[in-house]
Amino acid sequence: PLQFLQQPAQQEAPPEGASHGYICLSVMDGKSLKHRKCTLVDCQGPLVNYKNGRFCDLHLDMRDIYENTHENSNQHTNNSSPSLNVQLPALQDTPGYKVVHTFCAGTTYCIQTVQWACKTPISWRKCYKWESSPQVLAILDTIWANHPESKPSFIAYDDACDLLRHIVTQDPNSSWLQNTKFIVDAWHYIGHQATDILCRLWCNPARTNRSQPDLILTEVDEERNSHTTRAFNTETAEQLNAWLEGFEAHLSQMTDVNFDFFIHVLFLLFTELTENRISKKG
Repeated sequence: PLQFLQQPAQQEAPPEGASHGYICLSVMDGKSLKHRKCTLVDCQGPLVNYKNGRFCDLHLDMRDIYENTHENSNQHTNNSSPSLNVQLPALQDTPGYKVVHTFCAGTTYCIQTVQWACKTPISWRKCYKWESSPQVLAILDTIWANHPESKPSFIAYDDACDLLRHIVTQDPNSSWLQNTKFIVDAWHYIGHQATDILCRLWCNPARTNRSQPDLILTEVDEERNSHTTRAFNTETAEQLNAWLEGFEAHLSQMTDVNFDFFIHVLFLLFTELTENRISKKG
């Protein structure tokens, strides 16, 4: 819609001393924590054998086909002839010469983490193929499906402009457009194109024209000089993901069930650490 290419209307902050209500901001980001899965690209099934397997239970019958193909390939390689011409069998509707090799297991793409600006985790989900806008929107819909009244006022995401563009294109009447503002986190916003009008007008994390007064605070320093500062930390997802990185090697060797359980445990531990930090800070 054209209104997303127009200047957002200015919003007046509540009068001094009046109740401001509660403004909630959540931060979302992808982290490349993976576990192995079926080698077929479009399959999300867990491996039957996590030691050296490649297929899930549904596609286990393809194992013999590709083991035989791999053996034939080795036989051709050992010949004195310098040429190699292996005819791969077709895989379902895909011709053999277009089939990507399946000599090792596949992996998930990443996990998508969501937390409040105070660093408290909210939830997480897995992305199996890529971190696309439709998949990210589906994750958000799933997280707040049973609690639509708890949707955040703002969501900071490194690709918020493309996510907003996707929502507007697919459903201009989406409840996300009515209740939540999508902004790019401060760090990634630096690298976004200045020519992207939608991004500059609607996803700017620090607009100073009073269109988003909840994101900007005016503070007075010790020398009584007024200056603006950000009201929220939009980099909490990066900080959580940096903490999770220490467990990446262990997670990559786990089964899908152990992976999910371990991520849940890590989220609980990080929540406790965050709550202890907040309580000490007072």
